[in-house]
Amino acid sequence: MISYLITLVSALVVALLLKLPLLPEGPMRDSWTISAVFPTSVIALGLLAIFLQLNVTGFYNGWDVAVIVGVFSAFFSRYLLEDVFPKFDMEESYE
Repeated sequence: MISYLITLVSALVVALLLKLPLLPEGPMRDSWTISAVFPTSVIALGLLAIFLQLNVTGFYNGWDVAVIVGVFSAFFSRYLLEDVFPKFDMEESYE
């Protein structure tokens, strides 16, 4: 449980250091802007869950893996996310 909290905190801190906005642009339901809260924290928590399910716990009860996953997810969100998952054109249809 503490590993998830460490992952979340490390991902948010590194994302803010990389100058990602804390929250996406408003209105949030129509915004696909990458931010520190979404998708960075979701990616971090998901990757940590995968690692823990595969019994990759590292040396300190998974705390070191949690920090590494948090840092990796912040860098991934900042520099690689739009290359892996390109943005789509939002076309308004009034049919």
